[in-house]
Amino acid sequence: MKKILAIIAATAISCGMLTSCGGSQFVGTWKSVAMESDGKKITKDDETLGSFIDGFLTIEIEKGGEGKISSDGETKDIEWENDGDTITITVDGDDQEATLEDDQLVMDFEGEKLYLEKDE
Repeated sequence: MKKILAIIAATAISCGMLTSCGGSQFVGTWKSVAMESDGKKITKDDETLGSFIDGFLTIEIEKGGEGKISSDGETKDIEWENDGDTITITVDGDDQEATLEDDQLVMDFEGEKLYLEKDE
């Protein structure tokens, strides 16, 4: 019986350690660098719309499942959780998923994509 309890305790501690470290690839500040609509991708370096994309959205993902999202001069608190390469960000009770693809965070808004890169 003591052996079973020891195994359960060790498993619980290990799971707790893994959960608290989970999502570390997402922790940091992410800034918009590109948008894709109707198959056309526009980057922050584009001469006409680049300045709109650069700084359009910033997401600060902090350890512990919290953070902030900023757009158009407005900042809101967020909560987040991850499942592998996918993160779910909750703002004002609304969930938005983003996927980590080639070191970019990709958010899909009804077929239009927003690409964010981690600020170094």
